[in-house]
Amino acid sequence: MNLILPNQTLRPVMVVSLDGTPFSLIQQRAEQTGSIWPRLLEHGTMRRIRSSRPEMSSVAWASYLTGANPGEHGVFGFVEPELSPRPRLIYPNGASLRVPTILQRVHDSGGTVVSINVPMTEPPAPLRGVTIGGFLGIDLPGNVHPTELEAELRRDGYVVDVEPALAYENRDRFLDALDAALDARLRAARRFALETPWDFFHLHIMETDRLFHFFWDEPAFADRFNALLAKCEAAAAEFAELAQQRGAAFVTLSDHGFTRARRIVFINALLEKAGLLAYAGDRPSFETIQPTSAACALAPGRVFLRLVPGPERDQLRDNLAATIREVRDPLTGEHPFASVDTREELYTGPYVDRAADLILLPTVGYDIKADFGAPRVFETPSVLVGTHTYDDAYFYSDQGSVVEWSDGEQNIADAGQEVMQLLGV
Repeated sequence: MNLILPNQTLRPVMVVSLDGTPFSLIQQRAEQTGSIWPRLLEHGTMRRIRSSRPEMSSVAWASYLTGANPGEHGVFGFVEPELSPRPRLIYPNGASLRVPTILQRVHDSGGTVVSINVPMTEPPAPLRGVTIGGFLGIDLPGNVHPTELEAELRRDGYVVDVEPALAYENRDRFLDALDAALDARLRAARRFALETPWDFFHLHIMETDRLFHFFWDEPAFADRFNALLAKCEAAAAEFAELAQQRGAAFVTLSDHGFTRARRIVFINALLEKAGLLAYAGDRPSFETIQPTSAACALAPGRVFLRLVPGPERDQLRDNLAATIREVRDPLTGEHPFASVDTREELYTGPYVDRAADLILLPTVGYDIKADFGAPRVFETPSVLVGTHTYDDAYFYSDQGSVVEWSDGEQNIADAGQEVMQLLGV
């Protein structure tokens, strides 16, 4: 079917993102027989890129969608603290973004979008085209535009995400659910790619992230791991061909890398041990933190000081940063934190003061958690065996300026800016 470009001022772009897929893994798989990557690399350029800080999907995809850093777009994590009128946690979503997204810019330019499962697009804005929101969305109601598409997506088995709790109950059934979710997502993507006259198309595959979290370097599941990953890669190749037929630029990218999680470090337990955090009652939570506590942390490694601004706060921040840098894992002797940075060192923009005071970058193989009331500082993972890495994401394009990039110099926000330049918005 020949598609008609509805807006001649825009250049069509198709994006397929494979959440969490490492550049280094693609290099390995490119050497395997039957790999899709050599064919793509014949016609385009791939570079290693960096993620956001912190290296998590909500912040990274917010940075991609806006082409901005968190201090500009205003999203710093899965959850954010709110102290007034009472202490509570809020959950940012697409409506929290303070910079227009690629989708909004295409719409404002008179173009049409198809966006399927992209994180931080929930709730979907009423844009020209089709938007099915992704992570952190939970279910389809309120997550589909136009709304009349919701019923048919549900009938076809479409789900926003597979419930991670299933991986703890039955890992084979979890893999079955991932496979079924991917099939339904691809059916929807094929339909809208062919039936909607889009200027910008973005299909996001979250199943890679789920696969890596629970099955990275697990020999007992190696065959199923490789089969599902190959299906995700084949989807990227399929849509690359569709983009070529459409005369569109093709992009595929990830938001962060992955590796085996050797150890977990619970940052709130570390703050408790340092005497900086205490709870009221016997149910530790953000809401039950004692008002006299000097600090607390939110995932994955964001430390918030609870003192009012002033010299005492600055001194506590500097002392705490120095203390955290000196922490060692008693099992391995390693420093679990590769870097401890202040918000002013990482971010620029009008919302910097909403960020955590300290942002921790884990040493490769360490997974930073912020569970309230964790009984110990360190633990060895058993089920959630994969963890994110900051500097091993990838960006591929068959057009544009990516050929001029240097490996590891650009980040996920630069990737969003490159897509906007390809579009001409």
